[in-house]
Amino acid sequence: MMVVLLGATTLVLVAVAPWVLSAAAGGKNLKSPQKVEVDIIDDNFILRWNRSDESVGNVTFSFDYQKTGMDNWIKLSGCQNITSTKCNFSSLKLNVYEEIKLRIRAEKENTSSWYEVDSFTPFRKAQIGPPEVHLEAEDKAIVIHISPGTKDSVMWALDGLSFTYSLVIWKNSSGVEERIENIYSRHKIYKLSPETTYCLKVKAALLTSWKIGVYSLVHCIKTTVCVLGGRGRWIT
Repeated sequence: MMVVLLGATTLVLVAVAPWVLSAAAGGKNLKSPQKVEVDIIDDNFILRWNRSDESVGNVTFSFDYQKTGMDNWIKLSGCQNITSTKCNFSSLKLNVYEEIKLRIRAEKENTSSWYEVDSFTPFRKAQIGPPEVHLEAEDKAIVIHISPGTKDSVMWALDGLSFTYSLVIWKNSSGVEERIENIYSRHKIYKLSPETTYCLKVKAALLTSWKIGVYSLVHCIKTTVCVLGGRGRWIT
């Protein structure tokens, strides 16, 4: 760009680089975001990233995505003009077994260059979330009903019957834990002490895909008044 400087008797033309004008106007070249993390738990898709320059304010961030076999990039719904460093794109309808690529850039008056995220397959990257747990108390037993944490899950649609579960149970008054492995969606623990509060937590596993989930919240229940009869294994 040419800038005209007028003196009393002299006309001088000076070449000024565009970045100098940008800096003079208070602009700044934006750096690309870094360290993008993709977290997938059940059907929840979350992106997190780092700003490259904390000193620059009023910056937004936007993502594009690209499916296998596509040449063009598509704006990622839920992750456009984001002011924070986190966004949720769970609403996007994806084939979870198909590879996907992402890219992100920073935006202000101008934009940064794109930062591309390594391609990934959602199903392979997904983690199993905590299952839902419902308890029923008897006098010397607890009946445990377990189901995957996401109802009508797309991620686990083909694997719903393949889940197994493990649990940790303890008497609330002692805290001594016992682990029970490889149980299914309905399980009964016998020969507990009557009128006693027991607590437990459960996690799911999909062994065919080498996936182990995270524990549920702790659930506690008190067994009922003792009645005659009952058999099975004691937990003391």
